[in-house]
Amino acid sequence: MQHTTTSQPPLPVTLYPVGRFLFPVPQGLEFQGRIININDMSIEETDWNSGDRAKQFRALWEPVRDEARKHYDVYKNTPVVRGGFVQEDVSEHFGHPAVLLCYSAQNGAHWIDTFVALPDWILRIKEETAYEIGKECLGDLKGTTLDFYRHYHTDRSALPADLFWTGRGWVQGLKTRDESVDAFALRTKTETTPEISLSLMAFTIFRPDEPTKSIAAIRKIFKAHGAELKILRSRQLFFAGRPGLEEAFVLSPKESGEHATEFSGKWTIEGEPRNPERPRIVIRMECKTDDHREALRIWDAVLENFTSIQEWHAKMRGGR
Repeated sequence: MQHTTTSQPPLPVTLYPVGRFLFPVPQGLEFQGRIININDMSIEETDWNSGDRAKQFRALWEPVRDEARKHYDVYKNTPVVRGGFVQEDVSEHFGHPAVLLCYSAQNGAHWIDTFVALPDWILRIKEETAYEIGKECLGDLKGTTLDFYRHYHTDRSALPADLFWTGRGWVQGLKTRDESVDAFALRTKTETTPEISLSLMAFTIFRPDEPTKSIAAIRKIFKAHGAELKILRSRQLFFAGRPGLEEAFVLSPKESGEHATEFSGKWTIEGEPRNPERPRIVIRMECKTDDHREALRIWDAVLENFTSIQEWHAKMRGGR
């Protein structure tokens, strides 16, 4: 099996905290954002703009309310559909202006959707919860939402090593059963450079993980569809003592066209069941280019700089 390397030094990167990890974005790519989920709650943080903050706050939650209300008005007389609608002021629970919306979700569940106007940004905690069939929304503020908020911090002056980074804020000491994070970066296509997409996924698993199969296992499938697979690298690459498979390959269709050849890099790290601190991790990069040397250089910058926040803190303390 080939283990292609590049003689050029890796590109510098910018590290973006995402959950328990630091997502390395190589020079030339732009960070696109994060998706954070903890214990069936999705966490969003929106910066304030200049101007009327009360108006900005309403502009964030009122469209959600209006859409939910519209849905409720259509289905409120259908007894077999779980539905409802509630809007409540829950500011007293958060010490800041806060609005709770309860409305119908998919598959008969309800959303408990809470917006909090913090001094530096707007926090949104959206949790899906089950209701009895046909039961109207109660508008009850979930204990899990409040528990999350009690462990949520905004001070960046003394960040601990064991934090979970939501983006603008961070969480410490929260007992979690399930975590998932996604992060994305992109280099847009120009006349001289191809588009590059980079992504990170990390998520809690609930049964023993299986070793990742090599892309070589489906080489015949690509060939049957008129594509040639060239594996540049396939190797075991460990992360924090956990096994992982790193592969870089080029896929070329028989019929050539503009940027028909695509470079792909993938590093899959095995997780431990029911252990949010040791999730399954998948890092991917794709680039439609005929020059896989540049793509490998960018990919190597990701591999060499991906780390956990705890490991990064340990290196900083050790001065390495």
